[in-house]
Amino acid sequence: METTSVYSYYSFGYNYHVLRGLSTKISKERAKEIFVEHCERLVELNLAVTSHIFKDGFDEVIEALEIDEEGAASDLLTIDAKNKITELLDKSDAALDSELQLKTVLSVTRKRFDTDTLLYEPQRLLAVDVWESMSEQSKNDFQEAAKCIAMNLPTASAFHLMRAVEQRLKDLYFYYVKTKRLSKPMWKPMTDKLAQKNNPKPSKETLDSLDMIRVNFRNPTQHPQKNYTIDEAQDLMNSSIVVINSIHRDMP
Repeated sequence: METTSVYSYYSFGYNYHVLRGLSTKISKERAKEIFVEHCERLVELNLAVTSHIFKDGFDEVIEALEIDEEGAASDLLTIDAKNKITELLDKSDAALDSELQLKTVLSVTRKRFDTDTLLYEPQRLLAVDVWESMSEQSKNDFQEAAKCIAMNLPTASAFHLMRAVEQRLKDLYFYYVKTKRLSKPMWKPMTDKLAQKNNPKPSKETLDSLDMIRVNFRNPTQHPQKNYTIDEAQDLMNSSIVVINSIHRDMP
């Protein structure tokens, strides 16, 4: 996912307007700053075709904006330099219009969880030290689930959450079961095995939560016709957070 702020487009448009209306009363140095910033914005906004056009004429414009040693008047923008910038803008306008029409801004709607946390810091949803104890695969699935909720993809979020929780269940199973392990560790056989153990074993709260998620979410998620609403996905996120934190506490 590529993230670009709306302000970047606003800033780019304003800078374009300034570049179009450059006055010969401003310094070459200031004109150069505006021109270079415009070129940098083209790259930042991934306007590749327009950027390529400016790249071809970049050196010529920069050369025209170099300061001479003929006195203070030579520091001001010349008609020749202004014309070179205008010609480059005219040459690129058709490409810029086409590229901007291909750009679409998607607005992330408010969810029960903080949007920035879902997109950039999902580990903050978990208890202290839990994130560090998770496997890379479990972390990846939890991150993807959080992003899917932010982007309004609830069924995809449920899928990733079940993978993240099941990986943590396997961690819990291997932590407590050292011998005669299942050849194919599956959700229900693992929780049954853990429940049958003598102490030490996981807490009843953890096992009950895992069983609830299996019956109400994990099994339905596997059904090809099951589709989640965004509220159901957020309910599942809440339940997953509870059980992942609980598993962590059961593995001191």
